[in-house]
Amino acid sequence: MTGDDLAARYEALRAAAADLVHHQTPHDPPVPYTAELDDLYQLLLAEQGSATRVESQAGSPDPTRFSLAFTDFRDDGSSAPYGLVELAAELRADLAGDRARGERLRGEPLRDVHVSELRALVIGQLLQEVADRLAPGPAVGMAEAGRDLAALATELSEKLINMTSL
Repeated sequence: MTGDDLAARYEALRAAAADLVHHQTPHDPPVPYTAELDDLYQLLLAEQGSATRVESQAGSPDPTRFSLAFTDFRDDGSSAPYGLVELAAELRADLAGDRARGERLRGEPLRDVHVSELRALVIGQLLQEVADRLAPGPAVGMAEAGRDLAALATELSEKLINMTSL
């Protein structure tokens, strides 16, 4: 076997591995993102000379464990980023406390929010994008902290999209 044959076989194997990684993650229902798949993804990134996932810098919160979009302002005046696990639990509790559609207190005006089908579809798709980015996969590796928040985003996405006629 010549060097060119070996290089061609290696390139075919690398292309097959890249195809596997890129076609396994967007399935519905999703294929579990395993440690082996993550190792393969990291090897492919290293082979292509790409930078691997952004590691958190000293003093900055780890984006695989903390929400960078929300800040937890505490009663003592301090603040810290929300942990993804805590954020998911807090959002679920807030949603559980919401009133049902058409429900209101006596003497209070009706405050139902009306959303067009197009807006519901767009918001549902954006929520699904958030879920895909939070769940274990190439974006966050094997980190599990965003799994509950991803599940909540998926539930809300499905609820909104199912309200449309599309």
